[in-house]
Amino acid sequence: MSFFLVLSAVAAAFTSFILWRAFKIWDGYKRLGHLPGFYTLCEATTAFGALAPSGSWNLGLSFTWKRKEYLYTQYQSEVIAIFPLLWGNANVYHASPEVLRQIKGINSAFHKSEMGQGSMKIMGPNVVASEGEDWKRQRRITTPAFNGNSYRSVWEESSRIFNEMIKHEGWATEKDALIPDICVYSRKFALLIIASVGFGLPLDWSEPRYDAQGKMSKEEIITQVSMNILPRFVLPWWIYTVFPTKGLRAIDTAYKTIEVLLRNMIDTRADEIRKSMSLNEDLDHQIRDVFGRLVAAQIREGEKLSLNDQEIIGNAFILLFAGHETTAYTLSATLALLALNEEEQEIAYQHIRKTLPDDRLPTFDDYDSLNVVLACFYEGLRMYPAAYLTIREASEDTRLSVPSLKRPGEMETVTIKKGTTIMNDFVGMSYNERIYSNPGKFQPSRWYDTNVDRLTNFGAGPRTCLGMKFATTEATCYLTLLLREWKVEVVLEDGQTKEEWKTKYLTPTLLTTLTLDEVPLRLVKRGL
Repeated sequence: MSFFLVLSAVAAAFTSFILWRAFKIWDGYKRLGHLPGFYTLCEATTAFGALAPSGSWNLGLSFTWKRKEYLYTQYQSEVIAIFPLLWGNANVYHASPEVLRQIKGINSAFHKSEMGQGSMKIMGPNVVASEGEDWKRQRRITTPAFNGNSYRSVWEESSRIFNEMIKHEGWATEKDALIPDICVYSRKFALLIIASVGFGLPLDWSEPRYDAQGKMSKEEIITQVSMNILPRFVLPWWIYTVFPTKGLRAIDTAYKTIEVLLRNMIDTRADEIRKSMSLNEDLDHQIRDVFGRLVAAQIREGEKLSLNDQEIIGNAFILLFAGHETTAYTLSATLALLALNEEEQEIAYQHIRKTLPDDRLPTFDDYDSLNVVLACFYEGLRMYPAAYLTIREASEDTRLSVPSLKRPGEMETVTIKKGTTIMNDFVGMSYNERIYSNPGKFQPSRWYDTNVDRLTNFGAGPRTCLGMKFATTEATCYLTLLLREWKVEVVLEDGQTKEEWKTKYLTPTLLTTLTLDEVPLRLVKRGL
C-alpha cells in the first residue's frame, strides 16, 4: 500500500512540475515570442544551467563565448530570446551597445534584478548592488574618493610593487624568465595595488601566504574573499560545519576575518581622522586611500550624507571584487595577445621608447602620452571582457530601438514587457562585427585617439564603472614598465602553432567573471 502511495505522490509531483513548466514556457512565449531565439533545457545563469555539462541541449555559462561568431547573426538580430524548457525563466540577450545605453541611461525603465544583485551584497549594501535613491546617495558619496590624488597613488604604488616583483622573483638579473602562469603574478600585482591604494594596507610582495602557525596573511585573506564570491553566495551557512574541507574552511575563515579586519580598520582610521581634524590638518592631502576617504566622509558629513559602517564594508568588498580579479585577468590576456602579435608589441615598445627618452622612469604625468599602451589594454579588455554579463529587469513595458541587421543603417523597435529579464552580453558586444571590423583580430589601433565610449566593458551612462581610471592607470604603468624592459613571448610545445597555443590557453572560463586558467609566457630581456 505504501508503495502505491509513494508512486502516486511521485506521479502527482511530476505532473505538477510538468504543468508548472508548461505555464512558464507559455508565459515566456507570450512575452517574448515576437523575438527570434531558441529553446534550451536550463537557463544558463541558474544553478542547474551552470553546473550541467554544456552542449547542444544545454547552454552552460560559457555559451556566449563559444557561440560568439554566430549567436546573433544566425537570427539576423542583435536582440534574441532564450526559452528554457526544464528550469529557469525565458529572458532576452542582446549584443548592441545602443541598447546598453538605453538600458543604463538616465531614467531608464530597467533596474537591477535580485538575481543581478545577490552575490554583490554578501558583505553589505554597496554602490554596485544598490538602486534608485539609495544608489544616487552611495554614488554621490563614493565618487569623490576616486580622484586625481588616488590615480597618482595608483601609479606610484604600481611602480613600487612592480619593482618589488622583479626583484623578489629574480628576473632583474636574468636574460630571460619562464613564467608558468602569468595570471599568478597579475593577480598578486592587482591585489597589492588594491590593498595599498584601496585600503591603505601596503603589503610586501615577498610576504608568505601563511605564517609558521598556518595563519593567513592579509594578502591571502583578500585573495580568498575576492576569488570565492560565488561559492560564498551559493553555499548555505551550515555547509562549512557539516563538510569542513580545507577549501571551505579557508573561504569561511577569510570572510569572517576580513569583516573583523575592516571593522577594526574603520575604528582605527576614524580615531586617526578625528585627531587630524582637531589639529586642522589637510585630510584631502593626507588620506590617499579610497577606504580612508569613505571613513572621513562618514565623520565629516554626518549620517545623512555618508555611508554607515556596513555600507563602507560593502563598498570595500566591491572594490576588492571589481578591482582585483577583473584587472588581473585583463592584464594577463593583454600580455598573451601582445606575445601572439609581435608586430603590435613592437609598436607599443617603440612608442614607450619615444615617450620615455633616456630611460627615465615613467610617472603619472606620462599617463596621457602613453595612449598606445593604454590602447593595448583596451583591446585586451574588448577581446576578453572580464565582466562578461550584467542583468537588468524591465520595471514597466518599454520599447528599445535596435540597429537592424537585415536593413543596415535602419533601426527596429523591440517591445519588452514589464518583468522581463534582459542580459547585457558584453562578449556579444565586443565581437559585434557592426561595431568592430574583424573582431577576432587583436588590433590596438582601434583605440588610438578614439572616443572610448565605443568600449562598453566599463558600462554606460551614469552607472559607468567608478574604478575605470583606477584600472587603466594601474594597467598602463604595469604594461609600460614590463614592455620597456622585456619582450613577451609565448611558450610553444614541440610542433605547436600559435593558433593552437591560443586555443589551449586563451579559451576562458565564465563564472562570476571571465577568467583564464593558465597562461605560460616567457620574458626575454631587451638590449642583450
